[in-house]
This record gives sequence, C-alpha cells and structure tokens, in this order.
Amino acid sequence: MSNVRYRIYPSVLDKFQSFLDAEQAAEEFWNLDGDGEYKETADEIADRLEKELLDAVNRVPREPIEAADKGTCFNEVIDCLISRRKCGYEGMDIQSGELGGNRVITAKLNGFEFHYDVDFCKEVAEALTGAISQHNCRAILPTAYGDVELYGYIDEIVADEVVDIKTTSRYEFGKYGKGWQRFVYPYCLVESGELQSVSGFEYLVVVWKGGTSRTPVLSGNIYEEYYSYNHAAAELHLRQICERFIEWLEAHRHQITDKKIFAED
Repeated sequence: MSNVRYRIYPSVLDKFQSFLDAEQAAEEFWNLDGDGEYKETADEIADRLEKELLDAVNRVPREPIEAADKGTCFNEVIDCLISRRKCGYEGMDIQSGELGGNRVITAKLNGFEFHYDVDFCKEVAEALTGAISQHNCRAILPTAYGDVELYGYIDEIVADEVVDIKTTSRYEFGKYGKGWQRFVYPYCLVESGELQSVSGFEYLVVVWKGGTSRTPVLSGNIYEEYYSYNHAAAELHLRQICERFIEWLEAHRHQITDKKIFAED
C-alpha cells in the first residue's frame, strides 16, 4: 500500500458526478418555479455542488438528517435480522414492541425515533437470507496519476451478487444508475481476490409508506434495480472517473484540509 497516491470511496465519487452533471440538473423539473423560471442557474448549482463535494472530502461534520438516519436504522435492523444479532451500531438503540396494535421494531438514533413494521422487515431480511453484511472491501486501481485505493462497506453480498439497500420516499427505475457503488464494490471484490467473479449489482429499493403522525408505523414497497457486471468495463469506467476526480483534487489541494484522500493520514 506504500505506493498508493489517493484513497477514494463511492459516495465522494457520487458527489463529484453530481458536480459534473450540474448543467443537466439545471434543466430538471425541480429547478423550475410556478412561473416556469429557473430557481438556480447552472453555475449556481455547480457552485453549490462543488462546495458540498469539498465539504465531503474535508469530512466536515453535518447536522443529522432524519431521512438519512431512517435509512441507516433500517439497514441495521435488516442486518440484525439476517445475522440474528443485537444492534452493533454505535449510538443506535433497537428494541421490539408494539405501537397502535402493530408489532414494530423501534430504532433510535441522533434524537430521531423510527417504528418499522416487523413483518415488512422480515420480508426484506428473508430476501437476503445468507447474505454477508457490512463487508469492508478495498482494492488498488492503477491510473495515469498513480495507484488509487478504492474502499468502502458493502451492504450485502449474496452468492456472487452485491446488494445495496436504498430507502426513499419517491422512486422511478434507473434512479441509482449513476451511482458508483455498482462499479467500486464488485471491482474491489474481484480485484482483491475475495471473489473470482461478480455477476451483478442490485439496488434493493424500499419506497416508504407511513412514518407520519397519523400512520407512524413504517413499511414500504420493494423494487429491484439490477445491473450486470463486467470487470474489464468497470475498470475502464473507474479509471476514467478517478482520473478526472484526481485532476479536480489537485486543482483544489490548497482547499483540502483532510489529507486522507491523498493517502497522507
């Protein structure tokens, strides 16, 4: 690992991808007001997304976000059911009980409290029977600018497939198509020799129902967004995006205070 020049993880690549797609984002429906005028220009969106990217690279602490914590708690509940273990997530408390006559699993994190329908949780966990959960993976990607260590935690490995659990309030197929997890995680498993091959990557998407003051118990609809995996193609895609990201990193090196991404920790 002494020759590693950069350490890069999927979510920071996602933020860089969003920054690259700023002009496209400006044309999205959410950027139009009731009069059909743009709420933000492409330049304003790019500036905002670049700041978010820089904050991510510098690991600037953020205030807890309820929607994100709802997904984090749900993932931990599912992992506990798959592995038949107690909660191991620091700062999180998980208990079973009842709410309004419904059997629920209650999870608390960062001052938020979520009540998940037991039967729904079991349905998701049963779909992932035998999975290896929260697997730490890493591997080297050679680039024109030196070796990159790609790394991250995989939600679930089921046989020769990688599965990532996503939770959302709104969904249409292809929503996660630009996510870099589907390239990074299979690449790491194959390149490190942990698996001989990976057949595909699946986003298991939960679209929430409930969770309101009137219907506090959370359940949802389940969708599968599947992508086949080709190792040679993944390596090419990863090299291209990482080299573009490295060029951005070096241009902003003077603004980067957390040097882990430069393998200087």
